[in-house]
Amino acid sequence: MRKRKYSILTKVGIFYLLFTLLSFLVTAIILHSEATKHMDNILEERLKQREHWVKILIERRPERVNKKDYATVTPVATIPKAFKPVYKDTVLLHHETGRKEVHRKRINYVTVKDQHYRIEVIKSATELYRFKDDVYEIILPVFIVLALVIILINYLLSGYLFAPFKYILRQMASFNLTRKQAFRQRTTSTTEFYHLQQLFEAMQKRIVNDYEQLKSYTENMSHELQTPLTIMQNKAEHLLSDETLSQQQAEKIKIIYDEVMQLSRLGSLLNLITKIGNEEFTDVKEVYTKPILEQHIQSISDFAANRYIEIKTTLSADHAFKIDTGLLDILIRNLLKNAVSYANSDSVIYIETTSSAFTISNEGPELEFDAATIFNRFTKGKNSKSLGLGLAIVKQICQISKLNISYQRTNGRHVFSIEEKTFD
Repeated sequence: MRKRKYSILTKVGIFYLLFTLLSFLVTAIILHSEATKHMDNILEERLKQREHWVKILIERRPERVNKKDYATVTPVATIPKAFKPVYKDTVLLHHETGRKEVHRKRINYVTVKDQHYRIEVIKSATELYRFKDDVYEIILPVFIVLALVIILINYLLSGYLFAPFKYILRQMASFNLTRKQAFRQRTTSTTEFYHLQQLFEAMQKRIVNDYEQLKSYTENMSHELQTPLTIMQNKAEHLLSDETLSQQQAEKIKIIYDEVMQLSRLGSLLNLITKIGNEEFTDVKEVYTKPILEQHIQSISDFAANRYIEIKTTLSADHAFKIDTGLLDILIRNLLKNAVSYANSDSVIYIETTSSAFTISNEGPELEFDAATIFNRFTKGKNSKSLGLGLAIVKQICQISKLNISYQRTNGRHVFSIEEKTFD
């Protein structure tokens, strides 16, 4: 499965939202901590004040001390050593509201008129906890509103701010060497997009210039080579027809003739590979393969019959490729020639098409090289007279035509399968 892609503005928006959320949380924690300290200090002062009034009551009117609902006084024999006041939160029924609320309790020991007392005073802490809740209740809605605003701005700006960038991408995607269309710049006030346009235009000019020089060199070289090769071929044919030649001389001239033919074929194939790589075949359309396969099978049937090879087909009338017709001819011709050339004598070649796939298989000996390199240029067996370019051309055609080609050896057969690429 392909990993999902996101625009840069979306990523920036997500990172900004995460950073904002983190900032809000840190702020809320700091506010919560400071508010807690502040309210704790206020409660502590109020509890100390109540404790002070309790001590005064003990001195002046001890009979009224335990009548206060906010204090409990208990005489004790001794005071624990090094005792410090203890604070506890507890839920009690509020005497005014009649509801259960959180109260802060202070426990301390005091001495009044040589008598030791354990004093518990309480104070409602509801305001403290309500304030703590309010911190998050205020910050959370603010963050949600800010997040929605950021998402909305991201959506609106993605079409406006990145319009020049998307335009440049479309220009890049439509760039083709053979059409030689001029790059049309788009006015933009964004420095990065302006420099990107300048860079792409300069790069396009360099690519076109290099392509023209390479194409001119290749065509000139191919043309210039064909002339001496044709002369050598004609001379070799003339010498082979000379009856005065000895058998040994005739064999040597035949070797020269074969090598000249190989050079001529090599030049033509390399020129073809260059044209395919430069995407000079642009007549792409949906082509049904059945009639073309039948035509090529008929053309190669005599060659197959000479080696006692039978070709069996199961062809679907619905099978089609989106491909240049010239490239499809080259692809089928090379696969058929490869299958017949390397098939065992007195064997069967199977060709099958379904609504989505094309398969050709032949019975043949094991490969003399790694199967992973079968589509590489100049890959061939040790004793093969082939140039090793046929399957490389097939692979290159499949690549530029968005087709998947695969090879496997199954039950003693070499199987090539071609399917259209699928995108997740």
